[in-house]
Amino acid sequence: MVDADTLAERHEEADHRTSAERAAADRTWAFGHVIVDEAQELSEMAWRLLMRRCPTKSMTVVGDTAQSGDLAGTLSWGRVLDPYVKGRWRLENLTQNYWVPAEIMAVAADVLTEIGADLEAPTSVRESGVEPWGLQVSPEELTDRLIQVIAIEAAGLADRRMAVITPNSLLESLGPAIAEGVPQASVGEDPMASSPIVVLDVKQAKGLEFDEVLVVDPGLIIAESPRGLNNLYVALTRATQRLGVVHTTELPASLARPRALDAWLSVED
Repeated sequence: MVDADTLAERHEEADHRTSAERAAADRTWAFGHVIVDEAQELSEMAWRLLMRRCPTKSMTVVGDTAQSGDLAGTLSWGRVLDPYVKGRWRLENLTQNYWVPAEIMAVAADVLTEIGADLEAPTSVRESGVEPWGLQVSPEELTDRLIQVIAIEAAGLADRRMAVITPNSLLESLGPAIAEGVPQASVGEDPMASSPIVVLDVKQAKGLEFDEVLVVDPGLIIAESPRGLNNLYVALTRATQRLGVVHTTELPASLARPRALDAWLSVED
């Protein structure tokens, strides 16, 4: 037996759109609670939109102002939240770092201090036993030496993954050259591709993690943006095991910790 209600349901047109798709099509759509990730990158206009779509103002906001690389993003939670929920929001600082080992976090912490004296680096819960290293090369030999370094490091990767994080201005020239010189490497918008080695800029690397990271020309990463130090902090904290820095100019004062490899890694290696 089929009753009238069941028969009517069979003729209803099902809406298979996701909540996000339905909300995008309906300007009156509202949410009871909103979870925001990478919240430090949101502009003030984006916050206004979120607050309008969440009348309860009930939100879980996740972010790190030290990693705010977008010029429209915020360096202060009070600046973006106080206009809507002043006195009604609570900040919880995560003080334990399970991702970045202590050796690498010590390097990133120096950059964090330069970003702002009030910023406190999280405490790493583990050590990798490998100190970060730095290698200075001339601008003319950057591509060849970088390919050489990647090949040497790739020999010990096994099933691990490596990221080569370059300044945005060098990605177009270095990416294809590395992909051609190192068969395991890929470059592009999909850093989660199956390639064990990916070449990307800081923006593409944000939110991702890799066993090993090579940061190229940190001085240029800093110079490319008024928030270059924030971008450098992001690049340094993508590594879970090993960190190397290859540079053509003197390292910024905040990157004094990586030990030099110039004597170990020669052109003839």
